[in-house]
Amino acid sequence: MFERLHTIILSGEKYPIKCDLLVLEKIQEEFGSINAFEEGLITWEPVLDENGEEVQQEDGTIKCRGRLPDIKVLNAALYFMVGEGEAIQAAEEGRAPRTMEKAEIIRKVDIQPQKLANQLHDEFYRCFYIKNGKATQNQERAEQTKK
Repeated sequence: MFERLHTIILSGEKYPIKCDLLVLEKIQEEFGSINAFEEGLITWEPVLDENGEEVQQEDGTIKCRGRLPDIKVLNAALYFMVGEGEAIQAAEEGRAPRTMEKAEIIRKVDIQPQKLANQLHDEFYRCFYIKNGKATQNQERAEQTKK
């Protein structure tokens, strides 16, 4: 039914994580926009010159520096994605989902905020990729209309 769930390891325990439309809806409700949320997870920013222009390195890439993620965004992302991952895994296993308080899951974090933000940002991006190699409903309809 679903593609493989990714996991995150906190305090030596694996937790399934999932970012999908349900999570995106919660994010939008809490932060007003998906873009504002994503901005809070990003752990780098371009270096700007005195004119506010991005500084390029010799190889033509933009010079960047690290930054800390927005901790409110980070905590919300972790809570929403672990909750959704647990709900999906429980449904697949035919059991009731284990419920966790937000503080309970956040207290288990034992990795750097930047590393956690990068893992959650990767999961956030996965929800925008095509899920499988099969044609989507719109693609199938378009093919049928051509015939």
